[in-house]
Amino acid sequence: MSRRSLAAAAAALALTAAGAAPRPAGAYVARGPAWPYATVTYTSDTPAYTASIDRAGRLVNRANVGVRLRRDDRYPDVTFVYHGSPCDGSAYVGFRRRRTSTVWLGRGCSRDLITLTAVHELGHVLGLDHETSRCARMNPSFDASGTPGRCARRPLSYWLAHPFTADDVRGLRALY
Repeated sequence: MSRRSLAAAAAALALTAAGAAPRPAGAYVARGPAWPYATVTYTSDTPAYTASIDRAGRLVNRANVGVRLRRDDRYPDVTFVYHGSPCDGSAYVGFRRRRTSTVWLGRGCSRDLITLTAVHELGHVLGLDHETSRCARMNPSFDASGTPGRCARRPLSYWLAHPFTADDVRGLRALY
């Protein structure tokens, strides 16, 4: 190993030991702010999508990112409502201090695709923004198979079993 390589390796090791490891180029975009508590509650004012939203919540929880989602129809932190074009979604990024956060979902989407839309929007709610340089659920769009814009095409069943990429999980774990 050359002196330059040894010096670079030592600098990287020092940054890692200090907890300030450099972020890989093109990695997740965490805009936050993160939620100040370990469980974020949600409710659905979208009867046709409630089961899909519950499924999305379970998928986020399965990723073990340091925050949990739980349905609470009485005191929700997040409310899902209908608005927009079929399969579209929209949400504020991160914790909102003064009021309940809203997630908008467009009517007329299949249950499976709206599950992936809800997972993406929950990524926003938890503090992630769009990732435009590598494959991630947080890419701004996905196709009819559920494949995010910068990812190799896979069947819908794959994306429902693996909704988050490693990049998404790294971003959420960095926030929580």
